[in-house]
Amino acid sequence: MLVVFRCRSCAAPLSNPLEQCEWQPLPSVKGRKHYTYGPSTVRVGSFAGDPEPYDSAGSIVTWVINPLDGVLLRPHADSSRLYGCCRRDGLNGPNLLCARCGSEVGIEISDCWTEYDIRLLSAAVTQSPYG
Repeated sequence: MLVVFRCRSCAAPLSNPLEQCEWQPLPSVKGRKHYTYGPSTVRVGSFAGDPEPYDSAGSIVTWVINPLDGVLLRPHADSSRLYGCCRRDGLNGPNLLCARCGSEVGIEISDCWTEYDIRLLSAAVTQSPYG
């Protein structure tokens, strides 16, 4: 069954239609050139629940999606949330907002030493059936 993630505050779609897949974490990223993107943990068109909360999300479980599947997301207005070596490491709290209402909805992880994922905060999003 395909689902679309939506902002819990305003119901704006935050993802393309996605199919759930099993969580399979990647090995640590090492030796990549600066300002390059690493691999995503999930393929385009899929999402997975990470059973281990991402550090900056505290105890919140996150839904991991491929960045190419994110829609209506924008960077956080607080520049202190956008730190990283080359891009965003996601360690300073949620860094993605709903483009429609401005609610904190996710974390982009895209630094040179990380995978390249979007982690939607389970407390900030809902899932709705597609189609």
